[in-house]
Amino acid sequence: MLQWINNQNKRISKTAIVITGVILVAVFLIFLFAAEAVGAQETANIISVADPNSQLQQGVNIIQEPLGLPATDIRLIIARIIRVALSLIGIVVLVIIIYGGYLWMTAGGNEDQIGKAKKVLFNAVIGLVIILSAYAIVSFIMNMLGVGSGGPGGGGTLSPPGTQNFQGSGALGQVIKDHYPARNQKGVPRNTKIAITFFKPIKINDTALVIDKNGNGIAGDCVIPTVGTMDWATDCDALNTSSIKIERVNTVIDIITSSTQEVFVPISGAAILASYVSSTEFDHQIVYTLVLRPYDYLGEETEDVQYRVYLTNNIKIDDSQNNYPALFASSPTKYYSWYFTCSTLLDLSPPHVIDVYPRNGYKEVKNTVIQVVFDEAVDPMGVQGGFDETADENLFVLQNSGYIFLTSNYSVKPEGNFDLLNSYTTLEFSSNVACGKNACGNNIYCLPVCDKSGVVCGDPKTDNYKVLLRAAWTNSSSTFEAIPFSGISDMAGNALDGNNDKVIQKAPRTEPVFDSQKVPDNYYWGFMLEDKLDLTPPIINQTLPGPEATWVEPEKEWTMLFDKRMRVGSLYSISIQESPTPAERCNLLGLSGAACILDSLWRVPNVVFNEDDSTLTIMDHGPFLDGLAQIYVPYINSRVEDAHFNCLYPGQGPEHNVIEGGTTDDNTDYSSICDGTNNCCIKPENETEDFCCNGIEVGLHETASSSCYAGLKYP
Repeated sequence: MLQWINNQNKRISKTAIVITGVILVAVFLIFLFAAEAVGAQETANIISVADPNSQLQQGVNIIQEPLGLPATDIRLIIARIIRVALSLIGIVVLVIIIYGGYLWMTAGGNEDQIGKAKKVLFNAVIGLVIILSAYAIVSFIMNMLGVGSGGPGGGGTLSPPGTQNFQGSGALGQVIKDHYPARNQKGVPRNTKIAITFFKPIKINDTALVIDKNGNGIAGDCVIPTVGTMDWATDCDALNTSSIKIERVNTVIDIITSSTQEVFVPISGAAILASYVSSTEFDHQIVYTLVLRPYDYLGEETEDVQYRVYLTNNIKIDDSQNNYPALFASSPTKYYSWYFTCSTLLDLSPPHVIDVYPRNGYKEVKNTVIQVVFDEAVDPMGVQGGFDETADENLFVLQNSGYIFLTSNYSVKPEGNFDLLNSYTTLEFSSNVACGKNACGNNIYCLPVCDKSGVVCGDPKTDNYKVLLRAAWTNSSSTFEAIPFSGISDMAGNALDGNNDKVIQKAPRTEPVFDSQKVPDNYYWGFMLEDKLDLTPPIINQTLPGPEATWVEPEKEWTMLFDKRMRVGSLYSISIQESPTPAERCNLLGLSGAACILDSLWRVPNVVFNEDDSTLTIMDHGPFLDGLAQIYVPYINSRVEDAHFNCLYPGQGPEHNVIEGGTTDDNTDYSSICDGTNNCCIKPENETEDFCCNGIEVGLHETASSSCYAGLKYP
């Protein structure tokens, strides 16, 4: 009897073990094949890329329509196949284990049946080991191929294709003026700097943005040591990542759940530099442009690596009267982010000047800008701002010991600023001294010509200008790697090659500048200014897509060809209207909350000057939406100006009817004299035509409330 009880207890114990094992294996398999995996890194920020903002999804969506294929990543297809295969095998193993447990529990002391059950369970365990080993091998291989198994599944809501703009992109063209690298730029060198320019000055003296690492009390600078080599990590102020994040993007796919994630890994750190400029509106120097210099090279030597730059709402606008509002306070999305991809290479090639305006040796009117065009993006530090006077009354140097020098014989210091525009490839000096009105009633600005006290000039007055760009000195005679803050260099820190001979030449720094420093690798040229005005307005010769164009592809080029050389800074005012608006699209799609993206279409001008002085403006932009009946209306207003501050004239009217008491310019046939308060345009010829009031087209039915003179209206 006691022996029977002992055997029965053994059977109960074995049965409990089998049941427990079956439950544990079943729970393991359920979690293995159904649950969402745990994130690979606790500190990494992870989001799903199965949404319209994903770089991966953007590329897939672009090719899906012409190929007639679904917008599914091939890696995701492979992951799903593996998942299905593992699921089927796992189900078989589960059935075998349950069967073995059933045989054991129903054996009733039959040793043969118990032995059979043991063999079934033993074989099932071997099969399970094989499955898990196969899974481990597959996971390892997929990780080597850039596909992982970590990270939470799910993610954001997937919006219908082609119906919403990329979330976090709408600030480009409204809050963000420009940045480098560009959105989605490929092949970026590993030793690149990152530059960001804003439309409004930002509050630089803010610990949420700048950590005063060198302790000198000046935000966004470096202290160059008198002995030894400068260390970007200790001698320069540091970027506070609560305001701007630079992160490596690791794209992973969970081969079990088929979810796709982006894992963001912060870089080791970066120095932050501020490009200070003077302004007549502020009692202190202000900052529109930031330069970020990573402490270490980005990317890898063996594969391309993607990065994300993320700007938060901790950045403040330099506006003390309004208590320094947040940068994205008026934006629907309270951040801005963009991606770029680094190649495996370093940039060791120097930048070159490929065009200047006015051209070397040419005569030009005084209401001109000065432009310098480089063949690649250059570092904004030391090339932006206005001129300071020097001990030599005829020599002017860019403020804050900058790298641009200008001299003239009989003219006072030019007032205005150099701005680095056009993806940081075009330097443009615009005067702020008004000298007339253009056809839209806006100011025309001029450089000084023979206006020094006591000088005698001919008729018309002329003066010779000379400009010198100081190239950075190099660390050695064998490489163009520049000594920091010694002169003009590109975004990778390569010194300017002024004469484009690919030979390193160290120009002297002795005085006088225009006698001793007019040698390579400095760049220099001269031109003559005449006391005359160019008042001819520019004309648009061609637009793409054309007016009323239909079936426009998402990535279709948006371009404008102007017949004159344009002022690059004015082209940033080109905008585009969307109908329906982002909010209206959400209503049509029934989207709300996080699923509703209110960002507008991002855009930024890319300017090409042609040999005939026409200007091709290519508006880089987000994809045009094609999921709805979407209408786009590009808006080119009177703030768009040529290189002589002449506006794109938006009104219509006759050639010779002018304001009473005014005159007509012989070249433009537009009214050249308007009232100082109400600067109106030309008079319409008949009552069916609109006219221009202060640069805004006004219909005849609106004239009753117009502030323009009655003499402009049809009698």
